[in-house]
Amino acid sequence: MGKIVTWSTPIYAESNTAQESDRLFYAENVFRYMKFRSPLSVKFCLGETLSYIVDNQKLLVPASSYMIVNDGLEMECLPCRPGIKAIALFFTNDLISDVNRASRCTENKLLDEPYIHTGSLDFFQHIYRHPSPLSSQLLTIARRMSDSGASDDNLDPGVFFGLARTLLSFQHDVSRQMGRVNARTPTTREELFRRVLRAREYMLDNWNSELTLAQIARQACISPYHFHRTFREVVGHSPMKWFRQYKLERAEELLQGGRISVTEAALRCGFSDVFTFSKAFKRARGYSPSGLITAGGIQ
Repeated sequence: MGKIVTWSTPIYAESNTAQESDRLFYAENVFRYMKFRSPLSVKFCLGETLSYIVDNQKLLVPASSYMIVNDGLEMECLPCRPGIKAIALFFTNDLISDVNRASRCTENKLLDEPYIHTGSLDFFQHIYRHPSPLSSQLLTIARRMSDSGASDDNLDPGVFFGLARTLLSFQHDVSRQMGRVNARTPTTREELFRRVLRAREYMLDNWNSELTLAQIARQACISPYHFHRTFREVVGHSPMKWFRQYKLERAEELLQGGRISVTEAALRCGFSDVFTFSKAFKRARGYSPSGLITAGGIQ
């Protein structure tokens, strides 16, 4: 028998949309299948994989990843495997618009026109796999919901205000990154941005492999030069430099848990010897890798 916990706030504002509410939905080992039209929401997977069908395409949200879904998107959620743990965050249009106004308008403007229209909100729909402030907040809330095991229909709206601010800030960062792509049309710019994200996810999946620029660019279906330039525009670093930094981050995580030795970490990161690895690690992280080995870890 699975566990379902829902937290919601009292009605934030009158709504003409059935079932629209600001709520958090935590599910553990729940076997579900349904077709639905989603409100603005975030689907965050904590364990196993969430499966959806959108526009006849199967989408997989792996553990520690989340998908942002715009209001009105038609979706089909597929049955889950045992071990699934997930949390879904739902926003009413009223609340997200209110938080957006407060973040974009001055206090004087809000006093003069408290309900000024700031334009429609259209989030960049994507499966985000890199840790972010939003995923950290949702992970903390999911743990609290799992531990409590009880639903709550009177959650402080401040919880949703904070999550909405983080989501809007994240969207602002995504829009800013996308805007740096040198392209003639918005459609081309968005497509190039998606391809950069696809290639970056390939690097995330294969962090302990020795990938070449050509191999990574192939995942984006663009030439190595075009990919190198576009990746640098979006991320601020060349793809190979970013890949090396990510390798060191992952090595740090494994060293902290005592799961690998410094020698193995050096090999996984593509260094020929421990000395060179330790020097690069200390330069990037500010401390030596040997100092991360826990008392019960391996040397």
